[in-house]
Formats: sequence, structure tokens, C-alpha cells
Amino acid sequence: MIETELPANIQYLLIAFQIIATIGFLFIIWPYVRKERWREKFIENKSARSILIVFVIIFAFTYGMAGFFDAFFPVERLDVAPK
Repeated sequence: MIETELPANIQYLLIAFQIIATIGFLFIIWPYVRKERWREKFIENKSARSILIVFVIIFAFTYGMAGFFDAFFPVERLDVAPK
């Protein structure tokens, strides 16, 4: 379904539901996140820190590759409507 097939008010309602769900999720998990000892788990632990560094490098690589292909090989839109 293309987003133009829905009326604008339904699109705004769906976006509002997503924002409310995100805020509700953060409200529910915040006490658990706050009481964890993140520095001991991820920064001081050498193997966990190296895994985090690898994840950041992979993310930067994929983001860079996507930017490269978007810049140099853009998607061509085909006009399929009869003239």
C-alpha cells in the first residue's frame, strides 16, 4: 500500500499511536535501565567493549555504503502511466 492511499488524518493517527507506544515502552523499561551498572558491563569488560566497537564499525560501514550507492546510483522512477 502506498502512503497516499490513506487519508491524511489516518496517517497522523497512526503516527500518534507509534509515538505514544514508544513513550509508553520507555516509561515501562526506564527503572530497569536506570538500575543497571552499564559501565561495569560494557566499558570495563574488554570483550564486551570490543564487540561494541565492531558493531559501531559495521554500522558505519553499512551506512556509508548506503550513502555511496544513493549518491552515485540513484533509484530511477519509471513512468508507467499511459500518455
